[in-house]
Amino acid sequence: MDEVLFLQDLGIDRELVERRFSEILPSCTLIWNNEEVCPPTLGSLEYLVTASVEVPGPVIAKSSLKFISIADSDYDNVDLSSARENQVAVANAPGYSARSVAELTVLLAMSLLRRLKTADYLVREVRWEEYQPGTELGEKSVGIIGTGRNGIAAARLFACFGCRLWGFSRTEREDFTSLGGRYVDLDTLLVNSDIVSLHLPLNAETAGFIDYAELGKMKQSAVFINTARGGLVNQKALARALENGSISGAGLDSYTVEPPPLGQRILYSPHTLLTPHVGSQTREALLRRMETALENIAAFREGRLLNRIDV
Repeated sequence: MDEVLFLQDLGIDRELVERRFSEILPSCTLIWNNEEVCPPTLGSLEYLVTASVEVPGPVIAKSSLKFISIADSDYDNVDLSSARENQVAVANAPGYSARSVAELTVLLAMSLLRRLKTADYLVREVRWEEYQPGTELGEKSVGIIGTGRNGIAAARLFACFGCRLWGFSRTEREDFTSLGGRYVDLDTLLVNSDIVSLHLPLNAETAGFIDYAELGKMKQSAVFINTARGGLVNQKALARALENGSISGAGLDSYTVEPPPLGQRILYSPHTLLTPHVGSQTREALLRRMETALENIAAFREGRLLNRIDV
């Protein structure tokens, strides 16, 4: 039987992983790597599953690998050039967490608009008469920056509340316009949106995409949401915008450095709601990524292309 090495746990119970493995890959054997680092040599192993553990080029080059299945939408932890050079197929799990990330995006926006963090504090301090009225989400203008899977999923939920949708993206998608969304230039989106939600991938072109200039174009009453990557935003600029009241609030699930060390300005900025990069951390999303990783292997063994990123 072919062996499949799991480089790491995938955030769900091993017993469940093993049960689904036997159902999806009945002619294979699952092997756990308890060190959760990539071994320097893989011997005759042909199949590998990783999520965040790095698979470096030298390991790929001297292995017998046929297929690497990445249980994540990101794939910068695998040396793709080496995989191509050594004819090792690679697939990932695109969009597995889109729904979970979208739900957190809307939750952060609504929590800021209704001042839930303050409301919770006032109840505990028996000072609830001090609560100031919040704001409804319904019929607000929402700017979606990046209309890939996560951006579309968030737009779909905002549309359910009757929100007007502005979009800015390198690729314009019918999935967005069919929701009533309208693509505009970035300045128009920033100036007109009550909520600005960031859903871009992080790369050389998008690093620092939101800076002082962009934040300065937003409404003072607007809130900014980032459930994508911390490096997309100049965090110091965001902290300053919050401190001087240039924008109303920010909901963040990702940071320039993770976790942000004590003393980082954003931790003490007013009108923030901060979560520890948990957009994809739901039982449903983690189960989807594990099953997708296994289905990728099954497809490869059957000669089918599924979620391949090496071709």
